[in-house]
Amino acid sequence: MTTLPRDLVAQALGVDPGSLPPGDLPLDRLAERLLTYLRDTAADDPSEAALRDHPDAWTYLLCDSLCSDHPDTGLALVHRLLRQADTPEDVAMIAAGPLEALIVRNGATLIDAIEREAAASARFRFALSGVWPQDANPLVRARVEAARGDGPDLDAGDPLPPG
Repeated sequence: MTTLPRDLVAQALGVDPGSLPPGDLPLDRLAERLLTYLRDTAADDPSEAALRDHPDAWTYLLCDSLCSDHPDTGLALVHRLLRQADTPEDVAMIAAGPLEALIVRNGATLIDAIEREAAASARFRFALSGVWPQDANPLVRARVEAARGDGPDLDAGDPLPPG
């Protein structure tokens, strides 16, 4: 079981480690709570102050930090999120959020891993179809498009591939 060290979580959230529950944070638990947050706030603007009041808003902040500063862990989180996704809408939120953030911020570092995962997983290719990395390096963007190939495709209304 992959866990996030308590100190890393505290640093990413800007809190004292003593204010967190004891122990490290299992990545699967973070994925579960983040997916709940994404579902609950799907229709909202993430910059709204009301979202900060959601009990799982911290998961979004932690995910954002992982995508920026710990890309390998951010990619591992995306894998877990995709495994827990139940609908194409879930995958769309993951694609337009954490996966897109990873590609834009750390695409050059992760592109080999992204290509390997896309070759092995229809669900990952499905998620890549929901990424619009306009701000990504053009070479990374081209490799992402090549990795996704002919589908399946979120925008085409294809069904959710098996996890």
